[in-house]
Amino acid sequence: MKYLFSVLLLLVSVTLGGCQSHTSIASYMDELAAEGEFNGNILVIKNGEALYENSFGFADASKTEQLTREHRFGLGSIYKEFPAVAIMQLQEKGLLSVDDKIDTYLKDLPVWASKISIRNLLQYTSGLPKVAWEKYLERGEIITDAKIQQDLFNVEELNFVPSEDYLYTNYSPMLLAQIVEVITGQTFNDYVFQNLFLPYSINNATTHTVIPFVDRHLMAIPFDKAFKEDAWKLEISGALFYFTARDLYQWVDQLHAYKIISAESFKLLSEEADFFGNIQAPLGSVKWGDGNVVEHTHHGENGNFESVMRRYYSGDDELTIIVFSNQKRQNMFEISDEIKSIVKFD
Repeated sequence: MKYLFSVLLLLVSVTLGGCQSHTSIASYMDELAAEGEFNGNILVIKNGEALYENSFGFADASKTEQLTREHRFGLGSIYKEFPAVAIMQLQEKGLLSVDDKIDTYLKDLPVWASKISIRNLLQYTSGLPKVAWEKYLERGEIITDAKIQQDLFNVEELNFVPSEDYLYTNYSPMLLAQIVEVITGQTFNDYVFQNLFLPYSINNATTHTVIPFVDRHLMAIPFDKAFKEDAWKLEISGALFYFTARDLYQWVDQLHAYKIISAESFKLLSEEADFFGNIQAPLGSVKWGDGNVVEHTHHGENGNFESVMRRYYSGDDELTIIVFSNQKRQNMFEISDEIKSIVKFD
């Protein structure tokens, strides 16, 4: 009996040890970093006040430069908010309608452009295929705007009738950006800086058009678990956005305050296509309750960059969690969920 009691006590001890709860964000993040499970930056803000902000690990694979809060990380798919928001700004000015067909503005596309609306691009219901990134990566070729555009011109038939299915494709934000350029007469990057960044105090965000970076200053460089830097070669305009955690918070905060676009436009960009599965809206995933936003989550990846932005609301309280990594571990949701639990935000 005494032996049996000892065994049971040992089992309870092991079980409790395996389910260790974290008493602070700092202890949790320190543990992750010590285990090699996080290399990046994190920012947690509740009701406008920073609860936690820190940097862990290295800015590049050489292990000679430590990350700081001033380092910029690639947003991955989170960048797709910018062409979508730009489109809504132009609609609010009466310069377009999301129900316009895209051939109204993009005259050189094949005949299928007359069947696709701007709304289809926003909701990934255009029928356009995915961009064939792998084709160029496998050949070790530089991926350029011209090559991607030529692939688009070579599309003879859509994958499905627009509005009748869903396919998440990078052609959507690319074409939205081109529409912005046609209407405004500016490059998309110039439009973004003048209308989305500078007026809203997003001061440290930057864009690049060439990878590997020509200027690596305060850039987090992505690398894998073996500390090998990403080998991508790109010459792409209007898609490579790099933010500090503070700048992404500023973007989200201004967006949710309806200062960048109206509440009506925000609502439209939160609407998902009406199909079953892992469906994204232009803003990622926005959950509503009683007419108010309850949660806004957007996750992005680009090579070994991985990022997540999560904003929660509960009564009069709000919580924003931003996690950036330049050594992808595919644990962004696990980290943000654990932080929300530690903060006890319900």
